Amino acid sequence: MSKSDMGRGEIPRNGSAAFLLAQLGAYASGEFAKRLEPLGLTPAHAGIFRIMAANPGLSQQELAAKLGMYASRLVAVIDDLEKRGLIERQPSNTDRRLYALHLTKSGKEQLSAIGAIAREHGRDLLEALSDEERSTLTALLERVANNKGLQKGVHPGYRNIPEGTGPKGERGKGKT
Repeated sequence: MSKSDMGRGEIPRNGSAAFLLAQLGAYASGEFAKRLEPLGLTPAHAGIFRIMAANPGLSQQELAAKLGMYASRLVAVIDDLEKRGLIERQPSNTDRRLYALHLTKSGKEQLSAIGAIAREHGRDLLEALSDEERSTLTALLERVANNKGLQKGVHPGYRNIPEGTGPKGERGKGKT
């Protein structure tokens, strides 16, 4: 696009890989959130469920550390999921001061539904690519993420959730 074309209000095409990753990341996050809405869940819930399923019995502190999230912020989220019957706190077998977190039967059913939504979302997002191209893209993105020290399977957005705030700015109060 020439400078004269830019004067006519057209947006120059930015082929920068960083820009395209940011653009697609924002799009993918928004679409995934929309797909989870019927379940009454958010992408943050999906990540929490996935980690809890892979590590049954984690304490809230351990879960917060895996997410890179403030433990005080996680309390409000866990309180909400417990009220909804999706997770439960049980006394820890190793430390009487802590509670072990577990998905309930309903929580496991929601995790299964999240998995189906995530697979459909992934297929729709990458439908323009062949199977081989999807594999190549995934391998390249994993290499970039590893190089930047990103924790596998954990969205870095958990780190940006302010400490001590719960849903609608409420202070989290609950068992650790």
